[in-house]
Amino acid sequence: MNACPYCHSSERQVRAGKTPFGSQRYQCQQCHRRYTPAPKQQGYPDQLRHLAVKMYADGLNYRRIGRLLEVDHKTVMHWVKAYTSQLPSAPVPKDVNNAEMDELFTFVEKKKTSST
Repeated sequence: MNACPYCHSSERQVRAGKTPFGSQRYQCQQCHRRYTPAPKQQGYPDQLRHLAVKMYADGLNYRRIGRLLEVDHKTVMHWVKAYTSQLPSAPVPKDVNNAEMDELFTFVEKKKTSST
């Protein structure tokens, strides 16, 4: 029989329904408190999170990863964002004072709209 985690009594333990995740709940008749002796793990395993981040780094988009792993695409976005926030920032050499960037705008064939 189960022992109450609060009063440590193993007598007069009765079933008291189930949790939303499907684990059996019990109620101690001595202290009248409810408890779950072996709750199910909540959330997704870390392996699945790392796999989603790896798939994103390989070039798949959020929706495709969500479909393949049977997870909502917003969840995948949160996992990738959390992973990238843990990465160290890019190193900048100390001897660089100014950096310049060029803009590049190209199109193939011809513009979709013509001038009037």
